[in-house]
Order: sequence, then C-alpha cells, then structure tokens
Amino acid sequence: MPKNVIMRTQKKKPPVQNSRSHSEDGIDLTLIRWMLSLTPAQRLQVLQQNVSSLTRLRNAKHHV
Repeated sequence: MPKNVIMRTQKKKPPVQNSRSHSEDGIDLTLIRWMLSLTPAQRLQVLQQNVSSLTRLRNAKHHV
C-alpha cells in the first residue's frame, strides 16, 4: 500500500496544549496567548487603550 494512503487513514492527534499559566520565570503565559489570539489591529487597539490609561493616571497624579 502506498505511504500516502496510510497517511490519509491515520487519525491526526490534536496538538498538545501547554496549560501552564506562568513560565518558570514568572511570565504570565495566559496574557501572551490572549494577545496572540488577537488580530494586529486588535493588539494595537489594546496597546493604545493602555497608553491612554497610563496618561490619565500620570495626569491625575499631578492634579492631586
């Protein structure tokens, strides 16, 4: 039997997912996975929102 026929009949195993939430260095892997699940435009929107939040916090600090 040709190899390509064997390959088609074999069931593909689902990819093994790394379910760890943090790396050994303490990095939050869930945030990295979440960010990578976004489109580039969505990533940019999230980052722009973060910059806006930091700007508001910085400005609020000067008004206290």
